[in-house]
Amino acid sequence: MHLTGRALLLALVATVAFVAAVWSGDPDIAGLWRLPLSLLCGGLVFESWRQSQVQVGVRLSLPSMLRLGREAQVVLELDHGSARPQRLRWVVPTPAALRLRDAAPQERLLAPGVVECVPLTLDAQRLGRERWPALSARLLGALGLAWWDRELDPAVTVRVMPDLLPRGAGRVDTPAAGARRTPQPQAEREVHRWRRWETGDPLSRIDWKVTARSGVLTTRELRDDQHLDVLLCIDAGCGSAAEDGGLDELGARVNLAARLAESALARGDRVGLLAFADRVLVSSPPVGGPAALPRLRSRLAVLAPDALPADPSVAARAATRLLRGRGTVLWFGDPLCDAPRATTVQAPLRALALRHAVVVAMPREAAVEALAVAASELPRRGHIALAAERRMAAARARAALLRDAGFEVVSGTPARLESAVWAATRRTAHASRRAR
Repeated sequence: MHLTGRALLLALVATVAFVAAVWSGDPDIAGLWRLPLSLLCGGLVFESWRQSQVQVGVRLSLPSMLRLGREAQVVLELDHGSARPQRLRWVVPTPAALRLRDAAPQERLLAPGVVECVPLTLDAQRLGRERWPALSARLLGALGLAWWDRELDPAVTVRVMPDLLPRGAGRVDTPAAGARRTPQPQAEREVHRWRRWETGDPLSRIDWKVTARSGVLTTRELRDDQHLDVLLCIDAGCGSAAEDGGLDELGARVNLAARLAESALARGDRVGLLAFADRVLVSSPPVGGPAALPRLRSRLAVLAPDALPADPSVAARAATRLLRGRGTVLWFGDPLCDAPRATTVQAPLRALALRHAVVVAMPREAAVEALAVAASELPRRGHIALAAERRMAAARARAALLRDAGFEVVSGTPARLESAVWAATRRTAHASRRAR
């Protein structure tokens, strides 16, 4: 409960009357202060009873899933079951994964029998599934003496998924789980490997003989010499929690990886996933087909920055085990970021670059570059420009070291990094196909 100016005025009148009665000693006004105080207390009791009879309803109309890094339009619907207008004041809290464009408190007069629709604009900034918290609201009493607290629970769960390719940019359609694929040409019928059957795999690919011998439902993957094995290697260490243009670095990496995977699957390539910190967090070998994209996106959606720094050698060994033949590794993050003064590349990384085509996406830090330019113009802030230039020079040295070891390093600002990675991926894809 929060008193309004009207209630505070009654309290002030009662206080002044009480002080005047004590100071004057006049018996005629000795009990005058009880009248405004009785009016205040009686009015608050009446309001407490009346507001408890008012049922305020709240609903949120939002998409079934939101896209990471994209804005979304949400409609907040409010109504009540009272026969008289009700004045409501509220603040809309959001889950940690979302940011509300306008988070200022709002106040509306809700007419009886009318649903009040309030549009909201959200930005999805974190992956995952979260329950929407209850709204903190205040309902004005019938006599205008107090605002009465309410907790309005919309009872909805919001899910943030990786971004999709723009419309018309090579998207691949994904039918419902269990759908059969179009028969492949006879040249593609060589068995690549066997693995446990998962929901969404084509039923025609189940190897019933192996299933009968092992007792486990097993599916076979067929080799297509014209297609590539692409492995998305995502650094999810503690450094990936840093902000990167509204998203954290992990979110930017996941969005880029999801769009590249969608394009690769549309071309018929097989795509796998490896997320790591000081250990392997998520690992899946390259697979293709209509069920691969939703399965990959669901695994990307559960990624979160780890509490420990990344160990690139662990990821390199795991990537070597996942890729049997020559493939393309898309590495999101700086493999040498935890060793800024390194003079050599670790042996597991060198072995990975010798066997596979590795493309490293290293975004440039626009804020650091801006400091290097702007701070140098101020005489007293030259040390800031010097520190920024040294940081940029260290990043360039690490990129040169990786190129000497056989890596294809793509560097650019977050806004231009995606197109640069696209170009490098196409180059490595053509080279890998020629090598076959």
